[in-house]
Amino acid sequence: MDVFVEQLIRKKKGRKDYAIVAGAGILGIVILAISTLIAFLGPFLLIIVAGVFVGIYYVSASRNLEYEYSTTNGDFTVDQITNRRSRKRICSFDLKTVEEMGQYNASAFQNRSFARQLMVGEDDEGTDAWYLIVHLKDSGNTLLVFNPNERVLAAIKPFLPRQVSVNAFRGS
Repeated sequence: MDVFVEQLIRKKKGRKDYAIVAGAGILGIVILAISTLIAFLGPFLLIIVAGVFVGIYYVSASRNLEYEYSTTNGDFTVDQITNRRSRKRICSFDLKTVEEMGQYNASAFQNRSFARQLMVGEDDEGTDAWYLIVHLKDSGNTLLVFNPNERVLAAIKPFLPRQVSVNAFRGS
């Protein structure tokens, strides 16, 4: 029997996201101010204004992120969806290669180093999140922090190595 479960998570905007959008707005204002002061740019002012507004829109829209977790017969995939338009594969791996899994606690990982850390949950702090440690071919030892629902966890559990599953789901 095939197992296919997917979940869509919308990333909540944090301070970093608002700072990036505010920085783009301030940069746009500076560009407009400079272009009005330079006389030979006068004929191109309308094009510059349009370019600034398009740039600000693009930057703010690029901060609308969603993550899709999908599990298909032991293969786990995370995709990033930007502004409901473009999709990018973040990672994909076989759940049999997971080395460690459990509830995420940021303080437990402060002294551990990873080649790559993927925060693909609702926020950048990892609130109510789970983690996976897996060795990926292209990026090495990877920490994946995500917010799966019960259906995704139930789909992941049978495909994990036995000891990883026992440690991760102790008490459930």
